[in-house]
Amino acid sequence: MVLWQSDLRVSWRSQWLSLLLHGVLAAIVLLLPWPLSYTPLWLLLLSLVVFDCVRSQRRINACQGEIKLMMDSRLRWQGVEWDIAGTPWMLKAGMLLRLRREDDGRRHHLWLAADSMDEQEWRDLRRIVLQHSAQRQH
Repeated sequence: MVLWQSDLRVSWRSQWLSLLLHGVLAAIVLLLPWPLSYTPLWLLLLSLVVFDCVRSQRRINACQGEIKLMMDSRLRWQGVEWDIAGTPWMLKAGMLLRLRREDDGRRHHLWLAADSMDEQEWRDLRRIVLQHSAQRQH
């Protein structure tokens, strides 16, 4: 039985935060007074920041599509059944779920941003997850 479902969109807030953090790191690398002999290290660090920024944007864009929260702390996302492992970490801006796939035990962390779904869907998800967390503790 499905307790909650949504069609996740790309989170603009997550994209902007990722760009901001990577931009600050790139600015630090660029503005530090590097000796001329450290140019290869400087270029390597700057390249790592840029590649990580691209990787981060791709991962944020991959977190979209239909998602369903089922009974018994199960989640169906991108056509795969996952078990929610442990208590989700919640903020006003989103929720971090630790997932484990039943068939092979593979683990995954999924950040569900509040702005990736409708406001009512976000409220319902928070309520359901908080209720299930309270029931687990008793």
